[in-house]
Amino acid sequence: MIYYNFIKDTKQYLKSVRVIKDYISFDMIFPNTWSILKNHTKDIEVIKNESDENKVVISFVTPFEEESIDNVEDSIKNIVKYNIEREEKEKLFKNKVQELKSIFESQKLDSLKSLKFDIEDFTLLKNSDNEFTEGDKQGDDDVKSRNREEQEEHQQS
Repeated sequence: MIYYNFIKDTKQYLKSVRVIKDYISFDMIFPNTWSILKNHTKDIEVIKNESDENKVVISFVTPFEEESIDNVEDSIKNIVKYNIEREEKEKLFKNKVQELKSIFESQKLDSLKSLKFDIEDFTLLKNSDNEFTEGDKQGDDDVKSRNREEQEEHQQS
């Protein structure tokens, strides 16, 4: 890959590129809500570094060889693409839930009973089970917390 294109595509996340003996390290700053799937980092050493409440620095280390470097660049671009798409889907989902909520608030029960969705092939959005990030337990706790909140809201109504 042409290095210019990689920098152009990832410049808002790229912190540094370091050569360490026979290895190269791409240090990236990602939102701490992002996921890194195992299939994104095949044959790449991934090191989680410092973080604050919103960002995390992750180093992608590989041997200093053209094919390995190209692999890291492709992997990082795929991680960025995957997570941006995931964020956009989550935002769209929240917007659609709000639209549906407003329909339910404004319509009568009889008309809501006849409400139909034209979705031929529907699957629920969920995180992949093969995420690399250390947030797996936190994600489980978030789901449990959301489920508890939904149950409490349901009981109050």
